[in-house]
Amino acid sequence: MSLANQTCWVVGGVGVIGRGITRGLLKAGATVIVNSRSESRLEKLNSDLGKPERLVIAHGSLLPGKAEKTVLNTLGGTSILNHVIAHGAVRWWSGPQKNSGSVDETYSLDIRSNQNILHMNLEDFSIGSTQLASLHFSAAQALIPRLQSMKGSTYTFCTGDGSGHPGGHQSAMTDINSHHVMGLASALRNQLSQPDPYSETISCREVRVGLPINRSEEERQLEPRERPLSQDIGTLCAGIAASPTDKEGENGALLKIESQKTLDELLIKYLAVDDDYLKSMPEHW
Repeated sequence: MSLANQTCWVVGGVGVIGRGITRGLLKAGATVIVNSRSESRLEKLNSDLGKPERLVIAHGSLLPGKAEKTVLNTLGGTSILNHVIAHGAVRWWSGPQKNSGSVDETYSLDIRSNQNILHMNLEDFSIGSTQLASLHFSAAQALIPRLQSMKGSTYTFCTGDGSGHPGGHQSAMTDINSHHVMGLASALRNQLSQPDPYSETISCREVRVGLPINRSEEERQLEPRERPLSQDIGTLCAGIAASPTDKEGENGALLKIESQKTLDELLIKYLAVDDDYLKSMPEHW
């Protein structure tokens, strides 16, 4: 199916994985909204994707206390929003470089990533361990009401263990934050899959990526990929948004990707039709 004449919002859309998701949705025909507090990162995303007409860049945050304003400024009073892809912790962020200016909320969350958690006080631990889940909770609260009046709307989480290299080393706070997002995704998959007599049912699924993102040059040579993994993830997310959930067990599903074979099978199952208008888009490895 195609996403032509449909509008999608990508939460966490300016990084490597977010760019791949945005690309996949655009190729399927959607109008795609991506927000960030960093104008420079939005401009880079736009440039990396070839400045497509249907990419809407929104300068604003979805952090708690700011999400409602960002959504209102972007969508206005309209309720036309068909799909949300909420990406978090597939490829964990790193800190900004000195003098780099403002950055996206995923870079500016106040997480003391290198601190021994047993040396933290309870208040710092409570705040730091929930930063990413709080961002996604705030985004869901602001965006889900926009989906509830739209038939066939979807909310898809794209999650990972935060290391970018499953089983690899990561900080304690990275580990906790990434699993909090998985917990939120699990809760909303269950909640949104239940019938609601007062609104259209929102199909909620989760793509959990268990393939290495941050591969070394040696690993790339030993196991070369036909396409960038970020691109395949984006194509899959577009296919999920375009696919109906009338089959038993589809709504609320958790789709685990732990091998290239599984990913290839899912890409066949959830197939989105490319928009002929976009003959080609840049690829980024």
